[in-house]
Amino acid sequence: MNIFTRVVRSFLWRSKIGRLTAEKFWKRRNAGDDMRYLFYKEASVIEDLPICFEEEVFNKFLRENLGKWEIQRQAEYVLEIDDVLVEPERSLGTKGLNQLIEQTVVFTVDYQYPYILPHLLNRNKSKFIKAAVLYDGSATRNLYHHLVETVCRLSMLSKTDLPADIPIIVNRFVYDSPFFQYLFSKSPYFKSFNWLIQEPHEWLQVEKLYRPKALYFGKESWNFTRKLYNLGEITPSKKVFLSRDKKRYTRGLSNEVEIINMLHSYGFEVAYAEHLSLDEQVKLFQETEYLVALTGMGLIQQFFMSYEKAHVIEIIPVNRLMPEYYCQAYSLGIKYYDVVLGEDIDRVPMSNSSHKRYEGLKEYEVDIHKLESAVLKMLNAPADKKHYGNFSAPLI
Repeated sequence: MNIFTRVVRSFLWRSKIGRLTAEKFWKRRNAGDDMRYLFYKEASVIEDLPICFEEEVFNKFLRENLGKWEIQRQAEYVLEIDDVLVEPERSLGTKGLNQLIEQTVVFTVDYQYPYILPHLLNRNKSKFIKAAVLYDGSATRNLYHHLVETVCRLSMLSKTDLPADIPIIVNRFVYDSPFFQYLFSKSPYFKSFNWLIQEPHEWLQVEKLYRPKALYFGKESWNFTRKLYNLGEITPSKKVFLSRDKKRYTRGLSNEVEIINMLHSYGFEVAYAEHLSLDEQVKLFQETEYLVALTGMGLIQQFFMSYEKAHVIEIIPVNRLMPEYYCQAYSLGIKYYDVVLGEDIDRVPMSNSSHKRYEGLKEYEVDIHKLESAVLKMLNAPADKKHYGNFSAPLI
Protein backbone atom coordinates (compact mmCIF):
# COMPACT_ATOMS: atom_id res chain seq x y z
CA MET A 1 0.00 0.00 0.00
CA ASN A 2 1.52 3.32 -1.06
CA ILE A 3 1.84 6.37 1.18
CA PHE A 4 -0.90 8.30 -0.64
CA THR A 5 -3.41 5.49 -0.05
CA ARG A 6 -2.43 5.28 3.62
CA VAL A 7 -2.90 9.03 4.08
CA VAL A 8 -6.29 9.03 2.37
CA ARG A 9 -7.53 6.06 4.37
CA SER A 10 -6.26 7.56 7.61
CA PHE A 11 -8.11 10.80 6.87
CA LEU A 12 -11.34 8.99 5.96
CA TRP A 13 -11.13 6.89 9.14
CA ARG A 14 -10.30 9.74 11.51
CA SER A 15 -12.90 12.06 10.00
CA LYS A 16 -15.50 9.23 10.06
CA ILE A 17 -16.38 10.09 6.47
CA GLY A 18 -15.22 6.68 5.30
CA ARG A 19 -17.28 4.80 7.89
CA LEU A 20 -20.43 6.82 7.28
CA THR A 21 -20.09 6.28 3.54
CA ALA A 22 -19.48 2.55 3.99
CA GLU A 23 -22.51 2.19 6.25
CA LYS A 24 -24.70 3.72 3.55
CA PHE A 25 -23.16 1.87 0.62
CA TRP A 26 -22.97 -1.68 1.98
CA LYS A 27 -26.11 -3.74 2.58
CA ARG A 28 -25.54 -6.49 5.12
CA ARG A 29 -26.68 -9.98 4.24
CA ASN A 30 -26.88 -12.91 6.66
CA ALA A 31 -29.57 -15.13 5.11
CA GLY A 32 -31.23 -15.98 1.80
CA ASP A 33 -31.89 -18.74 -0.73
CA ASP A 34 -28.24 -18.67 -1.76
CA MET A 35 -27.04 -19.30 1.81
CA ARG A 36 -27.60 -22.60 3.64
CA TYR A 37 -26.22 -24.29 6.74
CA LEU A 38 -24.59 -27.68 6.30
CA PHE A 39 -24.33 -27.80 10.08
CA TYR A 40 -25.88 -25.56 12.74
CA LYS A 41 -26.14 -25.85 16.52
CA GLU A 42 -26.75 -23.33 19.31
CA ALA A 43 -25.28 -23.71 22.77
CA SER A 44 -24.66 -21.92 26.05
CA VAL A 45 -20.90 -21.80 26.21
CA ILE A 46 -20.23 -21.00 29.86
CA GLU A 47 -22.92 -22.06 32.31
CA ASP A 48 -23.03 -21.88 36.13
CA LEU A 49 -19.98 -19.62 36.30
CA PRO A 50 -19.11 -19.13 40.00
CA ILE A 51 -19.37 -15.48 41.05
CA CYS A 52 -17.83 -15.40 44.49
CA PHE A 53 -14.87 -13.05 44.76
CA GLU A 54 -13.53 -10.85 47.56
CA GLU A 55 -13.89 -7.96 45.11
CA GLU A 56 -17.63 -7.24 45.27
CA VAL A 57 -17.28 -4.72 42.44
CA PHE A 58 -16.14 -7.57 40.19
CA ASN A 59 -19.02 -9.79 41.38
CA LYS A 60 -21.53 -7.08 40.53
CA PHE A 61 -19.93 -6.53 37.13
CA LEU A 62 -20.13 -10.23 36.29
CA ARG A 63 -23.77 -10.55 37.38
CA GLU A 64 -24.81 -7.53 35.32
CA ASN A 65 -22.75 -8.19 32.20
CA LEU A 66 -22.50 -11.92 31.61
CA GLY A 67 -26.14 -12.18 30.57
CA LYS A 68 -25.57 -9.57 27.86
CA TRP A 69 -22.27 -11.01 26.72
CA GLU A 70 -22.52 -12.56 23.27
CA ILE A 71 -20.08 -15.32 24.20
CA GLN A 72 -22.62 -16.78 26.63
CA ARG A 73 -25.06 -17.95 23.94
CA GLN A 74 -23.61 -18.82 20.54
CA ALA A 75 -24.07 -20.86 17.41
CA GLU A 76 -21.54 -23.12 15.72
CA TYR A 77 -22.00 -23.81 12.06
CA VAL A 78 -20.71 -24.44 8.58
CA LEU A 79 -22.40 -22.09 6.12
CA GLU A 80 -22.47 -22.69 2.36
CA ILE A 81 -22.83 -19.55 0.21
CA ASP A 82 -23.27 -19.39 -3.56
CA ASP A 83 -21.16 -17.10 -5.75
CA VAL A 84 -19.14 -15.00 -3.32
CA LEU A 85 -16.48 -12.43 -4.14
CA VAL A 86 -13.70 -12.46 -1.53
CA GLU A 87 -11.68 -9.25 -1.32
CA PRO A 88 -7.98 -9.58 -0.38
CA GLU A 89 -7.49 -7.08 2.45
CA ARG A 90 -9.61 -8.75 5.15
CA SER A 91 -11.09 -11.63 3.13
CA LEU A 92 -14.60 -10.22 3.48
CA GLY A 93 -17.24 -11.85 1.29
CA THR A 94 -19.52 -9.80 -0.94
CA LYS A 95 -22.21 -10.42 -3.55
CA GLY A 96 -23.36 -8.21 -6.36
CA LEU A 97 -22.72 -4.50 -6.25
CA ASN A 98 -22.94 -3.85 -2.53
CA GLN A 99 -24.04 -6.88 -0.49
CA LEU A 100 -21.74 -7.74 2.42
CA ILE A 101 -21.98 -11.26 3.85
CA GLU A 102 -22.11 -10.69 7.61
CA GLN A 103 -20.79 -14.13 8.51
CA THR A 104 -17.45 -13.19 6.92
CA VAL A 105 -17.04 -10.10 9.13
CA VAL A 106 -14.74 -10.84 12.08
CA PHE A 107 -14.92 -7.69 14.20
CA THR A 108 -18.47 -6.41 14.60
CA VAL A 109 -17.98 -3.91 17.44
CA ASP A 110 -15.90 -1.68 15.17
CA TYR A 111 -17.63 -3.06 12.10
CA GLN A 112 -15.50 -4.05 9.13
CA TYR A 113 -16.42 -2.99 5.61
CA PRO A 114 -14.56 -3.55 2.33
CA TYR A 115 -13.03 -0.45 0.79
CA ILE A 116 -15.55 0.75 -1.78
CA LEU A 117 -13.32 2.05 -4.58
CA PRO A 118 -11.08 -1.06 -4.80
CA HIS A 119 -14.24 -3.19 -4.76
CA LEU A 120 -15.77 -1.29 -7.67
CA LEU A 121 -12.54 -1.35 -9.68
CA ASN A 122 -11.64 -5.01 -9.13
CA ARG A 123 -14.84 -7.00 -8.69
CA ASN A 124 -14.90 -7.92 -12.38
CA LYS A 125 -11.21 -8.90 -12.45
CA SER A 126 -11.41 -11.82 -10.06
CA LYS A 127 -9.90 -15.30 -10.16
CA PHE A 128 -12.51 -18.07 -10.31
CA ILE A 129 -12.50 -20.81 -7.67
CA LYS A 130 -14.95 -23.71 -7.81
CA ALA A 131 -15.16 -24.28 -4.04
CA ALA A 132 -13.21 -23.15 -0.97
CA VAL A 133 -13.39 -22.68 2.78
CA LEU A 134 -12.89 -19.15 4.11
CA TYR A 135 -10.46 -19.27 7.05
CA ASP A 136 -9.27 -15.79 8.03
CA GLY A 137 -8.22 -12.41 6.71
CA SER A 138 -7.91 -10.30 9.85
CA ALA A 139 -8.39 -12.04 13.23
CA THR A 140 -4.91 -13.59 13.28
CA ARG A 141 -3.40 -10.10 13.45
CA ASN A 142 -3.05 -10.74 17.20
CA LEU A 143 -2.66 -13.84 19.38
CA TYR A 144 -5.90 -13.32 21.31
CA HIS A 145 -8.16 -13.57 18.27
CA HIS A 146 -5.95 -16.23 16.70
CA LEU A 147 -6.52 -18.52 19.70
CA VAL A 148 -10.09 -17.55 20.55
CA GLU A 149 -11.80 -17.12 17.19
CA THR A 150 -9.73 -18.40 14.31
CA VAL A 151 -7.95 -21.74 14.68
CA CYS A 152 -10.97 -23.41 16.27
CA ARG A 153 -12.96 -22.81 13.05
CA LEU A 154 -11.13 -25.75 11.51
CA SER A 155 -12.71 -28.12 14.05
CA MET A 156 -16.07 -27.61 12.31
CA LEU A 157 -14.89 -29.21 9.06
CA SER A 158 -15.15 -32.67 10.64
CA LYS A 159 -18.90 -32.09 11.04
CA THR A 160 -19.42 -31.98 7.27
CA ASP A 161 -18.55 -34.19 4.30
CA LEU A 162 -16.48 -31.56 2.50
CA PRO A 163 -13.49 -33.00 0.62
CA ALA A 164 -10.36 -33.26 2.75
CA ASP A 165 -8.34 -31.40 0.11
CA ILE A 166 -10.74 -28.47 -0.35
CA PRO A 167 -8.80 -25.17 -0.64
CA ILE A 168 -8.82 -23.06 2.52
CA ILE A 169 -8.51 -19.32 1.88
CA VAL A 170 -6.14 -17.30 4.04
CA ASN A 171 -4.86 -13.92 2.97
CA ARG A 172 -1.15 -13.25 2.64
CA PHE A 173 -0.97 -10.96 5.68
CA VAL A 174 -2.45 -13.60 7.98
CA TYR A 175 -0.43 -16.43 6.42
CA ASP A 176 2.82 -14.54 7.05
CA SER A 177 1.86 -13.55 10.61
CA PRO A 178 4.06 -15.01 13.38
CA PHE A 179 1.03 -16.68 15.03
CA PHE A 180 0.02 -18.56 11.88
CA GLN A 181 3.57 -19.51 10.99
CA TYR A 182 4.35 -20.68 14.51
CA LEU A 183 1.41 -23.09 14.51
CA PHE A 184 2.21 -24.07 10.91
CA SER A 185 5.67 -25.16 12.07
CA LYS A 186 4.41 -27.02 15.15
CA SER A 187 1.36 -28.86 13.83
CA PRO A 188 1.55 -31.38 10.97
CA TYR A 189 -2.25 -31.47 10.96
CA PHE A 190 -2.56 -27.69 10.62
CA LYS A 191 0.11 -27.70 7.92
CA SER A 192 -1.62 -30.50 6.02
CA PHE A 193 -4.61 -28.38 4.99
CA ASN A 194 -4.75 -27.23 1.38
CA TRP A 195 -4.00 -23.59 2.14
CA LEU A 196 -4.91 -21.17 -0.64
CA ILE A 197 -2.95 -17.98 -0.02
CA GLN A 198 -4.83 -14.94 -1.27
CA GLU A 199 -2.25 -12.44 -2.43
CA PRO A 200 -2.66 -8.66 -2.09
CA HIS A 201 -4.81 -7.29 -4.91
CA GLU A 202 -6.02 -10.83 -5.73
CA TRP A 203 -9.80 -11.03 -5.79
CA LEU A 204 -11.43 -14.46 -5.67
CA GLN A 205 -14.83 -15.35 -7.10
CA VAL A 206 -15.89 -18.54 -5.34
CA GLU A 207 -18.81 -20.57 -6.68
CA LYS A 208 -19.32 -22.42 -3.38
CA LEU A 209 -17.82 -20.70 -0.34
CA TYR A 210 -17.91 -22.42 3.06
CA ARG A 211 -17.66 -20.36 6.22
CA PRO A 212 -17.17 -22.30 9.49
CA LYS A 213 -17.63 -20.92 12.99
CA ALA A 214 -16.86 -22.74 16.24
CA LEU A 215 -18.00 -21.92 19.77
CA TYR A 216 -15.62 -19.26 21.05
CA PHE A 217 -14.54 -20.06 24.63
CA GLY A 218 -16.15 -23.51 24.32
CA LYS A 219 -14.31 -26.45 25.89
CA GLU A 220 -14.29 -28.42 22.64
CA SER A 221 -12.83 -25.43 20.80
CA TRP A 222 -10.05 -25.01 23.36
CA ASN A 223 -9.26 -28.74 23.33
CA PHE A 224 -9.08 -28.84 19.53
CA THR A 225 -6.75 -25.84 19.37
CA ARG A 226 -4.50 -27.02 22.19
CA LYS A 227 -3.96 -30.42 20.53
CA LEU A 228 -2.71 -28.68 17.39
CA TYR A 229 0.24 -27.21 19.29
CA ASN A 230 1.63 -30.64 20.25
CA LEU A 231 2.76 -29.34 23.63
CA GLY A 232 5.29 -31.53 25.39
CA GLU A 233 4.86 -32.73 28.95
CA ILE A 234 6.36 -30.17 31.35
CA THR A 235 5.88 -30.19 35.12
CA PRO A 236 5.25 -26.53 36.06
CA SER A 237 7.09 -25.07 39.03
CA LYS A 238 7.71 -21.38 38.30
CA LYS A 239 6.14 -18.40 40.02
CA VAL A 240 5.78 -15.56 37.51
CA PHE A 241 4.63 -11.96 37.61
CA LEU A 242 3.50 -11.05 34.07
CA SER A 243 3.84 -7.29 33.71
CA ARG A 244 3.59 -4.92 30.73
CA ASP A 245 6.36 -2.83 29.19
CA LYS A 246 5.31 0.78 29.72
CA LYS A 247 7.40 1.89 26.76
CA ARG A 248 5.20 -0.18 24.45
CA TYR A 249 1.79 -0.21 26.11
CA THR A 250 -0.48 2.45 27.56
CA ARG A 251 -1.30 0.75 30.86
CA GLY A 252 0.94 -0.09 33.79
CA LEU A 253 1.28 -0.06 37.57
CA SER A 254 2.38 3.16 39.22
CA ASN A 255 3.75 1.16 42.19
CA GLU A 256 5.25 -1.66 40.13
CA VAL A 257 8.63 -1.54 41.91
CA GLU A 258 6.99 -2.15 45.28
CA ILE A 259 4.82 -4.92 43.84
CA ILE A 260 7.84 -6.63 42.26
CA ASN A 261 9.80 -6.46 45.53
CA MET A 262 6.90 -8.02 47.42
CA LEU A 263 6.47 -10.80 44.86
CA HIS A 264 10.24 -11.44 44.80
CA SER A 265 10.02 -12.24 48.52
CA TYR A 266 7.68 -15.14 47.64
CA GLY A 267 9.87 -16.46 44.85
CA PHE A 268 8.23 -14.77 41.84
CA GLU A 269 10.22 -13.72 38.78
CA VAL A 270 9.16 -10.89 36.45
CA ALA A 271 8.34 -11.54 32.80
CA TYR A 272 7.25 -9.38 29.87
CA ALA A 273 5.62 -11.45 27.13
CA GLU A 274 6.39 -8.76 24.56
CA HIS A 275 10.14 -9.26 25.18
CA LEU A 276 9.99 -12.98 24.37
CA SER A 277 9.72 -14.99 21.18
CA LEU A 278 6.58 -17.10 20.73
CA ASP A 279 8.57 -20.22 21.58
CA GLU A 280 9.83 -18.57 24.77
CA GLN A 281 6.33 -17.38 25.70
CA VAL A 282 4.77 -20.80 25.25
CA LYS A 283 7.57 -22.43 27.26
CA LEU A 284 7.24 -19.85 30.03
CA PHE A 285 3.52 -20.45 30.45
CA GLN A 286 3.98 -24.21 30.34
CA GLU A 287 6.56 -23.94 33.14
CA THR A 288 4.47 -21.61 35.30
CA GLU A 289 2.46 -22.96 38.23
CA TYR A 290 1.66 -19.65 39.95
CA LEU A 291 0.91 -16.62 37.78
CA VAL A 292 0.17 -13.05 38.83
CA ALA A 293 -0.68 -11.05 35.71
CA LEU A 294 -1.74 -7.59 34.70
CA THR A 295 -4.86 -7.84 32.57
CA GLY A 296 -4.09 -7.67 28.86
CA MET A 297 -3.71 -9.83 25.79
CA GLY A 298 -0.64 -11.55 27.22
CA LEU A 299 -2.91 -13.33 29.68
CA ILE A 300 -4.63 -15.24 26.85
CA GLN A 301 -1.58 -17.50 27.08
CA GLN A 302 -2.87 -19.12 30.24
CA PHE A 303 -4.14 -21.35 27.43
CA PHE A 304 -0.65 -22.97 27.40
CA MET A 305 -0.51 -23.65 31.15
CA SER A 306 -0.99 -27.03 32.81
CA TYR A 307 -4.66 -26.62 33.77
CA GLU A 308 -4.67 -29.15 36.62
CA LYS A 309 -1.85 -27.24 38.32
CA ALA A 310 -2.26 -23.64 37.12
CA HIS A 311 -2.90 -20.87 39.65
CA VAL A 312 -3.76 -17.41 38.28
CA ILE A 313 -4.36 -13.98 39.83
CA GLU A 314 -5.44 -11.25 37.43
CA ILE A 315 -4.90 -7.58 38.32
CA ILE A 316 -7.46 -5.27 36.69
CA PRO A 317 -8.09 -1.50 36.96
CA VAL A 318 -11.47 -1.00 38.60
CA ASN A 319 -12.76 0.92 35.56
CA ARG A 320 -11.46 -1.57 32.96
CA LEU A 321 -13.33 -4.67 34.11
CA MET A 322 -13.64 -7.51 31.64
CA PRO A 323 -14.83 -11.13 31.99
CA GLU A 324 -12.84 -12.78 29.18
CA TYR A 325 -9.86 -14.14 31.11
CA TYR A 326 -11.91 -15.45 34.00
CA CYS A 327 -14.28 -17.14 31.56
CA GLN A 328 -11.30 -18.57 29.73
CA ALA A 329 -9.75 -19.90 32.94
CA TYR A 330 -13.04 -21.50 33.99
CA SER A 331 -13.70 -23.00 30.56
CA LEU A 332 -10.16 -24.43 30.39
CA GLY A 333 -10.56 -25.95 33.83
CA ILE A 334 -7.66 -24.03 35.33
CA LYS A 335 -7.25 -25.06 38.95
CA TYR A 336 -7.16 -21.63 40.59
CA TYR A 337 -8.29 -18.18 39.51
CA ASP A 338 -8.68 -14.98 41.54
CA VAL A 339 -8.85 -11.28 40.76
CA VAL A 340 -7.47 -8.19 42.51
CA LEU A 341 -8.71 -4.76 41.44
CA GLY A 342 -6.45 -1.76 41.11
CA GLU A 343 -7.49 1.89 41.21
CA ASP A 344 -9.27 3.85 38.49
CA ILE A 345 -6.73 4.14 35.70
CA ASP A 346 -8.23 7.42 34.45
CA ARG A 347 -7.90 9.20 37.80
CA VAL A 348 -4.57 8.11 39.23
CA PRO A 349 -1.74 10.57 38.40
CA MET A 350 1.51 9.14 37.11
CA SER A 351 3.93 8.60 39.97
CA ASN A 352 6.98 9.20 37.81
CA SER A 353 6.97 12.32 35.65
CA SER A 354 9.61 10.82 33.36
CA HIS A 355 6.97 8.41 32.05
CA LYS A 356 5.24 11.31 30.32
CA ARG A 357 7.57 10.84 27.39
CA TYR A 358 5.56 7.69 26.59
CA GLU A 359 2.57 9.10 24.78
CA GLY A 360 -0.76 7.97 26.17
CA LEU A 361 0.64 6.11 29.20
CA LYS A 362 -1.83 5.63 32.02
CA GLU A 363 -0.89 4.18 35.36
CA TYR A 364 -2.92 2.74 38.19
CA GLU A 365 -2.04 1.57 41.66
CA VAL A 366 -2.87 -1.75 43.26
CA ASP A 367 -2.98 -2.06 47.04
CA ILE A 368 0.15 -4.03 47.89
CA HIS A 369 -1.33 -5.50 51.08
CA LYS A 370 -4.47 -6.64 49.28
CA LEU A 371 -2.40 -8.26 46.56
CA GLU A 372 -0.07 -9.90 49.07
CA SER A 373 -3.07 -11.35 50.90
CA ALA A 374 -4.38 -12.77 47.61
CA VAL A 375 -0.96 -14.24 46.79
CA LEU A 376 -0.70 -15.96 50.19
CA LYS A 377 -4.20 -17.33 49.77
CA MET A 378 -3.21 -18.71 46.36
CA LEU A 379 0.07 -20.24 47.57
CA ASN A 380 -1.71 -21.96 50.45
CA ALA A 381 -4.81 -23.14 48.59
CA PRO A 382 -5.75 -26.79 49.28
CA ALA A 383 -4.35 -29.07 46.58
CA ASP A 384 -7.44 -31.27 46.33
CA LYS A 385 -9.85 -28.59 45.08
CA LYS A 386 -10.42 -26.08 42.31
CA HIS A 387 -10.85 -22.46 43.35
CA TYR A 388 -12.52 -19.50 41.65
CA GLY A 389 -12.38 -16.60 44.06
CA ASN A 390 -13.98 -17.88 47.27
CA PHE A 391 -15.74 -20.73 45.48
CA SER A 392 -14.18 -24.16 45.67
CA ALA A 393 -15.10 -27.56 44.28
CA PRO A 394 -13.48 -31.01 44.44
CA LEU A 395 -11.09 -31.92 41.67
CA ILE A 396 -12.67 -34.28 39.14
